[in-house]
Amino acid sequence: MKKVIRTSDFPIVRTKQGKLHGYQEDDVFHFYGIRYGRAKRFQLPEPEPKWDGIRDAKAYGYICPLMPEEEQPEESPMAAPGNSFEMQHVYWPMKEQCLYLNVWTKHLDKEAKKPVMVWLHGGGFSCGSSIEIPAYNGHNLCDYGDVVIVNLNHRLNCLGFLDLSSFGEKYKYSGCVGMADIVLALQWVRDNIEAFGGDPDNITVAGQSGGGGKATALLQMPPADGLYHKVISQSGALRNRPDTNIADEKKHWQTLGEKTVEVLGLTKENIDSIDEIPYETLAEAVVQAGKELGMPQGMMLFEPSPVEGYYEGLASIVGFREETKQIPVMAGTVLGEFSFMHYLGDKKQYTEVEKYNILEQTYGKYTMSIIKEFRELYPKLDILYALSVDTLFRLQTLAFLNQRSQFSKAKCYNYMMNFIIPYMDGLAPWHCSDIPYVFRNVEMEPAHCTGYQYAEKLQKKISKAWVAFMKKGNPSTRSLRWSPYTKEHPNRMIFAEECGIEEKDDTKLLKLISR
Repeated sequence: MKKVIRTSDFPIVRTKQGKLHGYQEDDVFHFYGIRYGRAKRFQLPEPEPKWDGIRDAKAYGYICPLMPEEEQPEESPMAAPGNSFEMQHVYWPMKEQCLYLNVWTKHLDKEAKKPVMVWLHGGGFSCGSSIEIPAYNGHNLCDYGDVVIVNLNHRLNCLGFLDLSSFGEKYKYSGCVGMADIVLALQWVRDNIEAFGGDPDNITVAGQSGGGGKATALLQMPPADGLYHKVISQSGALRNRPDTNIADEKKHWQTLGEKTVEVLGLTKENIDSIDEIPYETLAEAVVQAGKELGMPQGMMLFEPSPVEGYYEGLASIVGFREETKQIPVMAGTVLGEFSFMHYLGDKKQYTEVEKYNILEQTYGKYTMSIIKEFRELYPKLDILYALSVDTLFRLQTLAFLNQRSQFSKAKCYNYMMNFIIPYMDGLAPWHCSDIPYVFRNVEMEPAHCTGYQYAEKLQKKISKAWVAFMKKGNPSTRSLRWSPYTKEHPNRMIFAEECGIEEKDDTKLLKLISR
């Protein structure tokens, strides 16, 4: 049994806005559903006003409303709840006023000065929440690493990233107010985290998938300067478009806003009525506008739109900002991402000729070259896992690291999770599968527990590396020494049954597979 303590006067923390009443679970204090701000639709958020008395902080806050679901066949592994065995999902009450955060800590002492990780959830810039994946729970990592964990909800999709700036000054920031929410949350952390035992001068912003994209987007935001000191992007460095320019990038997002307004039957003269349109109507209009414009659907429909002096745009277009030169970065991926679903059963049942024929069906004349490269990079993996090698996330992560390492005075680190999960006779790790290992929550995920022989050992190594990076900007531990990543020396930490640093460039394999 866990020991849970909550009395009429314990644990209570005084923040700059007012007092909060959480609870203690074993050695970790939990404070949930802390409101850090409020926002009018399409406008920059404002800090939560001060309050009298004591507010409860024992239950999660509202999450951002979700867009209309893309249709998925019920038998699809990507359909919800069909994929909840591979990675559990939780859905929660939704409301436009969704600016809430949660804190896990072992200390309610201002002098504790523990490292802080602010975790940004995945789901692109469109969906997700701080609790959608149960493995986001910060209790175990907080307890093990003696660190403070914060995660948060913010505006998403059309509420956070629909650019209406062509309709006037009032909507200048509408295309990136979701990121503005994150900045406001970081300001709350700066102002209040000492009361939770955290060090406001040692903040790591981390996230996976869309959360990793948000973490790297902060590097391009002047208002975020000084609010964080390290960045971790897990399968999130996806936004590299060096072949465009910032004016075209801005126009692209404005066009979606303009088409949405047209679909709604509004004009510049009555645009303000968009503030009162029901969310469902607005969301459906955006989806229709995106389809008419031929834009990607689902969670890929939204990204922050550049605003000069506030969000400068993608580093691949405008370069990194000089103010971020001292920020160390860790970025990596998992072997399979969304390519993991090759249910071929026991790989030992196939002869080498049969394996070649299976690969040839996908890779054609490049098969032998791919096999050769794959065996050099992954000598301990069966060649059939060449079918599972992700190229999208990996290639763009390497492009990000190449650019960042040539620019930054601080070091960059790269990792790859290659641990074959012995589920369905062995699958490459899939998108989100690294999260339980970071947060020490592998036991929450049934599919991961099929690898019980190795999972606990791997969880220890991965979580230790994340804690080390949080503490000192270097993920090296006594048992696992890292070398920095550069374009000339593409060092990557391999997380597998056996972990270790390798200087191996997988670009050639990725490009062969991408043909």
